[in-house]
Amino acid sequence: MKHSGTSDTLDLSDVRHIERIVIGRYNPNNPDDEGHMQRQIEKLNQCLSASPKGVLIGKDTGFTVIKFGENTVVSQQIAYHIGFKRKPTHI
Repeated sequence: MKHSGTSDTLDLSDVRHIERIVIGRYNPNNPDDEGHMQRQIEKLNQCLSASPKGVLIGKDTGFTVIKFGENTVVSQQIAYHIGFKRKPTHI
């Protein structure tokens, strides 16, 4: 992952802490789902921009199918894996 000429790029061998942040809906009946999702997005942005700056090293996607009588809802989640040289204090 190290690019020539860039000294601040994180090499995978330097990763000592991985933060997993899941963004997506879990329960469409939960009124705080939107607020929780927004807090997770803010946490992801903070991990990628605050010091120590994390690097996106992986992403998983998944979905859940929920049936409500005759209705079917598909809920998608994305898990971002952010690598750090050390565990950040802002997490």
